[in-house]
Amino acid sequence: MVEGLKTYKALFISDLHLHPDDKRLGELFDRFLKWATENTESLYILGDFFHAWAGDDATDAWSASIARQIKRLTQAGVACYFMPGNRDFLIGDHFSALAGWTLLPDPCVQQFGEHRVLLTHGDRYCTRDVKHQCFRRLTRGWWFRQAFLKLSLQRRQTWVNQLRRYRQLHHTQEAAYRKDVTQQAVSKDCARYHVQTVIHGHTHRPMCVQSSGSQGVYKRYVLSDWDDTPTILGYNTTLDEPFYMGDLSCHD
Repeated sequence: MVEGLKTYKALFISDLHLHPDDKRLGELFDRFLKWATENTESLYILGDFFHAWAGDDATDAWSASIARQIKRLTQAGVACYFMPGNRDFLIGDHFSALAGWTLLPDPCVQQFGEHRVLLTHGDRYCTRDVKHQCFRRLTRGWWFRQAFLKLSLQRRQTWVNQLRRYRQLHHTQEAAYRKDVTQQAVSKDCARYHVQTVIHGHTHRPMCVQSSGSQGVYKRYVLSDWDDTPTILGYNTTLDEPFYMGDLSCHD
């Protein structure tokens, strides 16, 4: 690699579900950041970075150490962007300042080379999951955020943990079907934002899906979770389109 030039213009990841009890995952993320520092100009984290987040005042020694890792990345010259997911939508300005990343709204359009790309966490497209869509509309409202954060931290953490356990107990094959995206919802957003490329996470099913809509043919890139062998999505100007780079073990 030519000195001063990075191999990748951007890397995209999501659904790490970082948790203090999962040491293996923490070590894997640390190794990835060290590699990314030398190899990319920017990093996009599209939600569910933490396994659960009850508010920025829940920042403890462990999560502060994660913020410092991100801060070192940005101080090394790598631009970092974060878009909250359904598990960590309460991450706010305080933690973002600690991490040194830029908060992105969900969804948002970014320009990569010749492509306008729509970035989103992805749960907005799971329209068959009616309960989740109701929950999403409720919790994303500014008034909910204001009211919820006024509760004691202990009550918020209890609520978050109960919700997480409920989802784990009700994770069935039928629930997985409801959690998958619908092409109609994706196509609608492509027309609304005038894009032909979408990148999202949430469903944990890395793949590139090509479909047709009112905007013509569009591509939808799905990001990997980090439970087993995480797959990175990258972009550089040589190919001028996103591409999967294999699992993280290829990039130590």
